[in-house]
Amino acid sequence: MRRSSGWASSVRGALGARAIWRIALAGLAVVGGCATGQKTASAPPDEAVDLNSGGRTSNRTTVVVDNQNLNEMTIYAYQGTQRLRLGRARGSATTEIRIPSSLLSGLVELRFYAVPMTSGSRAYLSEVIPVQPGDQVDFLIPFTR
Repeated sequence: MRRSSGWASSVRGALGARAIWRIALAGLAVVGGCATGQKTASAPPDEAVDLNSGGRTSNRTTVVVDNQNLNEMTIYAYQGTQRLRLGRARGSATTEIRIPSSLLSGLVELRFYAVPMTSGSRAYLSEVIPVQPGDQVDFLIPFTR
């Protein structure tokens, strides 16, 4: 049987296999803890700053739903025969809902449709509204009994 007479064998004999594994795992934990402080790339902001005018220019397209009705409504957007669910508008509240950019390509004509969450109430359909990216559209749902 051959016996090695080096530094590694003396450390292995003095500490034991379990101690070496504990030291290795502690080293990995320290290295892993240091890696969590790295910054990741964030998504671009929704608004851009216009340096020429000093104001903020929003590239978000939204519909502001003024729901004067007591019922909560589900809001849809119609472009031709295509219908897309935008979100919900609470009863007796004003809600701002974002219109996805996939629905807008230049100037488009949209209709907004509000369907009540409870049965027995009536739905509301807006007139055709021309919308382009960056616009804010107002949609009023009147109070009814």
